[in-house]
Amino acid sequence: MRFFTLACIAAFAFLNSFYIDAIAQFSYVSPVPGSNYHHPEVGIILKTGAMMDAPSLKASLITVTGSVSGQHVCRVVLSKDGKTILINSIRKFTEGEEVTVVIADGFRKSNGDMITGVSFLFGIRPAYSSSDLESIRLARQYASDIEWMDAGISPDANTGDVVRDLCEMPDYVITATGNELKHDVFYYNFRGGTGCFGKSIISNEGDSLYATFDEERGISFTINKNGYLTYYNYVDSCFDMMDSSYNVVKQYFMGNGYRADEHEFLVFPNGHSFLFCYDIHPNLDLSDLGGLDTVDVIGCVIQELDADQNVIFEWRTWDHMMYTDAIGWAYIAVTQGQAIFDWIHANSMELDGDGNLLLSSRHLCEITKINVSTGEMMWRMGGDNNQFTFVNDIDATHFSGQHDFRRLENGNYTLFNNGNNVTPNISSAKEYQLDQLNKVATLVWSYKHPMIGTTNVFGPAMGSAQRLSNGNTFINWGLLSSNVPQVPRFTEVDAAGNIVWEFNFDGEYYICYRAYKFDWNRCAPVADSMLQLNYITADSAILSWAQPNFSSSYIFEYKLESATDWISIPVADNTITLDNLQPDSAYLWRVQSVCSSIEEASAYSGIAAFNTLSTTVLLASGEVMGLAVFPNPVDQYLTISFQVEVSGPVSVSVVNLPGETVLYESWTTSAGLNRKIINTSKLTAGVYTISLKNDQSTLRKQVIIH
Repeated sequence: MRFFTLACIAAFAFLNSFYIDAIAQFSYVSPVPGSNYHHPEVGIILKTGAMMDAPSLKASLITVTGSVSGQHVCRVVLSKDGKTILINSIRKFTEGEEVTVVIADGFRKSNGDMITGVSFLFGIRPAYSSSDLESIRLARQYASDIEWMDAGISPDANTGDVVRDLCEMPDYVITATGNELKHDVFYYNFRGGTGCFGKSIISNEGDSLYATFDEERGISFTINKNGYLTYYNYVDSCFDMMDSSYNVVKQYFMGNGYRADEHEFLVFPNGHSFLFCYDIHPNLDLSDLGGLDTVDVIGCVIQELDADQNVIFEWRTWDHMMYTDAIGWAYIAVTQGQAIFDWIHANSMELDGDGNLLLSSRHLCEITKINVSTGEMMWRMGGDNNQFTFVNDIDATHFSGQHDFRRLENGNYTLFNNGNNVTPNISSAKEYQLDQLNKVATLVWSYKHPMIGTTNVFGPAMGSAQRLSNGNTFINWGLLSSNVPQVPRFTEVDAAGNIVWEFNFDGEYYICYRAYKFDWNRCAPVADSMLQLNYITADSAILSWAQPNFSSSYIFEYKLESATDWISIPVADNTITLDNLQPDSAYLWRVQSVCSSIEEASAYSGIAAFNTLSTTVLLASGEVMGLAVFPNPVDQYLTISFQVEVSGPVSVSVVNLPGETVLYESWTTSAGLNRKIINTSKLTAGVYTISLKNDQSTLRKQVIIH
């Protein structure tokens, strides 16, 4: 096992000719060239950062050969983003073998540029014995229980039946001032004797709106980024998604042979999702680091999946971090002879404003920013590898054992600081303003609960902090180490740190991983940002919208901007085609969700607008003929091709959907076939109209710009 151990410790910094060739051609290559310990079902992912020409991605240009399994037949797929090349073998690789990937010349970008062929190597993990599998099982259980153990609590299973629906709230105490945000509370309780616990929704006043307990399903019960309810499924090692009637409508699994971990799941309106797993390598030799020669080491694998659940991004701690990055109790335990080493313990993910990934790792006491286009670590904040200067934060470690790192609408960031490894132990919610260029973290707000008698409010594990729409902060104190009845479960404070709402169970000891407040509308309206104009002509338009909570149908309404009355149309799906519209006219439209299963209808969405095009004029002389635009969709360079009978002045305009001219060029053509290349890289993504004019005619084509 020494070969694999040393490769991991070196973070696979293996810069051979294969690696250099790959990097020269692609901004992102997965598996990392020269890396080891990959799952036998691993897929190959390539990114160039540019739109690709799908017909050029031929399987015949790809040779994938295992040192034991021989040559593999592969499927080649271009992801819907048009930039990510997915190469998947139709059979598994053999455990312990080395895989060679050779891509011949011939892949092309959408602008026609050819990509020179590349080659690289990676290794597959060794075969696991029955004792290895048992070690992995025990290590996975350890990773699940470690936060309980840090709090000095036994992680026993919940009491009661396997599945129960209980809608009577146990005794509770609420302190309210009227200044709280009066939304519903979503949480999952691990423990409880009677009443509603498990996946629960309660009103601001404590009334039970939904509650069910299933010890095989739960944790992180929340409304996700796409507006649907999600939670972890322990049976299938995936995340379940529920509709507004609490029916499971979809499951999200990791790819490449991995089992999703319970701690975090993100799914967005475009269908893309992020999951991670604790990846266990058994019986590694850490004697060179002062540990044992047989240690079960727990790393982390992160994946982004597209709407078709193709893995389009994979990132492993084994490739980018060192064992010795772990701080405090995690690393010390190894040097003191512990046989399980949970050196990362990732617990939350978030997308930053630039679309890159923010990872919170409890045992590193670190927030790591990861570039999802290249796989590179952009920066590290907190812990022993901290790159930031902290301002206004007098806490010695700033944060430790932290959870729930989130980006706010104002561009700042919040987290729940568990406060491990400091004296005295006390938890807090914090908000930072980050200067990412100069790497300065300025503490702009924080909150620590007043002592309960002589007891600090300290949750050594779990916990969450949510900034609410009214500026208040909703805090779940997590796995409290002290069973003092007066210690609250949830606290809402205003910007000045005044407690405006607080909740506690009376006489029962409940434990909650995360808790959030949401405005829960079982029949949710269509989000304004999800109203989309897909196609438009002088007399027609195709409109669509995202489906909130799997609404059964919709009421679509539209009218001329100058009209008084709306035209109402029942729609079964989330798209509609309008015909017989008036040319060169402004229209308004909106959508209402209908949820027949719960006999409810949502409020209408906001009002969106569009303009039909002017009627195309083409004179009989036909001075301009045969207009073609390509590629379509276009990423950067658009080619316009047309014919004219005689030379003369011609102009081209690029017009957005609201009818604004965003680009204009004019020149003198020659008789015959003409071509013009337009740089569209500075235009925002969307649908545009290309308008070509001379003295005799006007021709139009629609184009999609990524």
